[in-house]
Amino acid sequence: MPAVGIVVGLGAALLAALVASLIAYQAGRARERDRSPSVAALFDGVADPDAVDGERRMLAMLGESVIITDVHGNVIVSNTAAAEHGLVFDGRLTDDGVRGLIASAVEGHEPVHADIELDGGAQARHIAVTAQPISACRVAVVCADTGYRRNVDRMRRDFVTNVSHELKTPVGAIMLLSETIADAGDDVEMIRHFAGRIGMEAQRLDGLVRRLIELGRMSNSGERPKQTVDARDLVHGAIADTEVTAAARHTDVRMRDGAVDRPLAVCVDATAVHIALKNLVENAINYSPEHSDVTVDVTQADGHVRIRVIDHGVGIPSPLQGRIFERFYRVDPARSRLTGGTGLGLSIANHHIRANGGTIEVWSKPGEGSTFTVALPLAGTAGIMDKEHER
Repeated sequence: MPAVGIVVGLGAALLAALVASLIAYQAGRARERDRSPSVAALFDGVADPDAVDGERRMLAMLGESVIITDVHGNVIVSNTAAAEHGLVFDGRLTDDGVRGLIASAVEGHEPVHADIELDGGAQARHIAVTAQPISACRVAVVCADTGYRRNVDRMRRDFVTNVSHELKTPVGAIMLLSETIADAGDDVEMIRHFAGRIGMEAQRLDGLVRRLIELGRMSNSGERPKQTVDARDLVHGAIADTEVTAAARHTDVRMRDGAVDRPLAVCVDATAVHIALKNLVENAINYSPEHSDVTVDVTQADGHVRIRVIDHGVGIPSPLQGRIFERFYRVDPARSRLTGGTGLGLSIANHHIRANGGTIEVWSKPGEGSTFTVALPLAGTAGIMDKEHER
C-alpha cells in the first residue's frame, strides 16, 4: 500500500475504533435501561430509537465519512459526510467496492483497508476506506478523501522536478565553460569571454538558491511580527536593491509620489513586503528593452496604499496572465534564461503581499508593457480591505 494509504488507513482504523467504542457505550446505556436486550437486537427491527438517534448524533460530529452496516452491507446508520461524498444515497451504499470491503472484513473478522476511486463525474475522487467488524453483526466503514493528499504529493513531485532542472542547467553550463577555459591555453580573450559566461551562470544559480531559501522561509515560518512603516520607504528600498540590475540594462527606475504630504503608514512584515516589491521592480527591468523606463507610482485611496510598478516591456498575453503567479511558470522561457529568471519571483511576491492583507493585480498588453498593482491597507484600516474583498 502507498505511504499515504498506510497513514490514512491507520487513521481510519483509529477512527473506526472510536466509533466502535461510542456505539458500544450507547448500546450499553440502552441495555441498562432494558430497552434493548442485546446489540444484535438493534438489527432485528426492534432497535431502541434513542440509541440509534444517539449514534447518529455522535457520527454527525465526525468529519470523515462513517457508515455502520450489517454483515450484508445494509446501511443502519451513517453521518452527513457520507451522504455529501456520495457514498450513501437513499439509505443504501452506492459503491460496489465498499460493499466488497465489508464482505472481506466480515469473512476475515479483521479490518480491511483499500484505496477506492469513486466516479465523481468530470473528475474521479480517491478515498481511503477501512471496513472493520465492531460486533457479531455490525461493520463500521470509515472513508477519508485522499484527493488533497494526492494533490500535495503531485505538487511536491513537480516542485522537485522543476528545482532539479533549474539547478542542473547553470551547474552544467559552469562545468562545460570551466572545461572550455582549461582548453583555451594562453588565449586571454577567450578565457575572459568564458569567465564572464561563468559569472552569469553563477549569478543565475545564486538567484535560484536565494529564491528557494525564500520559499523555505515562507513555508516554515508562522505569523511573523509586523511593524508600522512608511510605504514610501519600502518602495525606495526596493528600487535601491535593483540598482545594479537596472544599470546593467541601462534602465531608469523612478518613484512617482502621488500622495505628497500624506502619511502612508502600513503595518506589515517589512522584510517580506520589501522582497515582494523588489521582485516586481526586478521583473519589470528584466522584461523591458534596454534604455527604457520603469515607474513605481505610489498613491493613496479608499483606506489603502496603491503601489503600481509600470514598465513598457514585452507584455503578457491575456490567456497567460492567470498563470504568472504559479511557481516556476515563465511566459517566455528563452528570455528568462537570458535574464536569469527562475519563475519564482512573482509567486513569492504574490504570497508576501497577500500574507500582509494586501492584493496584487496585473494589467498587461503585448508590445505595450505591464502594470502590477499592489494594494496594502493603511495602518489601522485592515478591516476596510477585508470588506472590499467580501464585496
